[in-house]
Amino acid sequence: MFILAIIVSLLNSIAAFTLSAGQLIQPLPFTSVSPIQKSKSLFDLPLVEQFAERHNLKQAHVKTLYSQLLRSGANGCGTSALPTTDSSVLLDQLLQNGFPKTAAAHLLSQFPIATSTLQSVHPSTSGGAKLVIKLANGLSIETVLIKHISSSSKTRYTVCVSSQVGCARACSFCATGTMGLLGNLSSGEILEQLYHARLYLMERGIPLSSLKNVVFMGMGEPLDNFNAVVESLRGMSHQTLFGLAPSKITVSTVGGSPGMIRRLAECAPQVNLALSLHGGTQELREKLIPSAKGTTMEELGDALNFFNLKNGRGVMLEYLLIQNVNDEPSHAKSLADFAKDSYVNLIPYSEASEAGGGG
Repeated sequence: MFILAIIVSLLNSIAAFTLSAGQLIQPLPFTSVSPIQKSKSLFDLPLVEQFAERHNLKQAHVKTLYSQLLRSGANGCGTSALPTTDSSVLLDQLLQNGFPKTAAAHLLSQFPIATSTLQSVHPSTSGGAKLVIKLANGLSIETVLIKHISSSSKTRYTVCVSSQVGCARACSFCATGTMGLLGNLSSGEILEQLYHARLYLMERGIPLSSLKNVVFMGMGEPLDNFNAVVESLRGMSHQTLFGLAPSKITVSTVGGSPGMIRRLAECAPQVNLALSLHGGTQELREKLIPSAKGTTMEELGDALNFFNLKNGRGVMLEYLLIQNVNDEPSHAKSLADFAKDSYVNLIPYSEASEAGGGG
């Protein structure tokens, strides 16, 4: 029925800051972004684009901004020097590269480089790390760096990002679900997690080229914070920002809203979709995922087929194996009946699991 899907399409920007040639995520209308936010940073791309329009900045100016922030090495995620969060250094760099002085001063007075800070780091025995990031409102989120070593001894990293503080879905196997929903992240706060992860690698002399993938499997249900997630997808894949291929980005969902799966298929069909299924029958899914009560297996399958139609290859199904709950032969048969020829990712259950996006 489904196969892991990746297809890339070229889409146009509606902002004065037109996009470079390449494959990008569909930008949402500016009306979807509140013009006033308690915290905003240079990673809030839609707001920076609005600023550029109001101040008659050219595409080249905004490209200069992100080039200096992310690639020069003096201030961002380049390779020639360790990064700094000093806006005055960035201001000097912008002026040296032809950015209008007044606009640059106004921009950096309104948009700090980042609103969040790296609070603590918890390395894993496998070489990855859990980053605890403190937001401007005082709440904290978790971002995880996962290290992979291939059979040819090549190393790559995946960044697991959060989309919310806590989660309203209350899945029975998920520690984050016990928190309830404390708040949605802005697109900038989502992108800042990737920024902090890159800085962490850079400070340890690890090549940024080894950071290959991003997955939305941290705290929260991504499709419950849809607009911010889609805008962050655009920033991750934007050539002038992080420049990741959409095929290297995966959005994981518990599938509580088939309508939102369809919306994601319309806005960003080129990213990967992973569905946290965890049960091949309605009864079993409802036992593990309370929000599944509002969606039948048939409705869920129809939404996945729609995503498959849009991207051409389908979705990945995630199945958390829990002893004496969903690991019987009958459960395997119902999973096979639903999955058919799709790719299924079997995940060992952990008592302290804090995986978001349904697992």
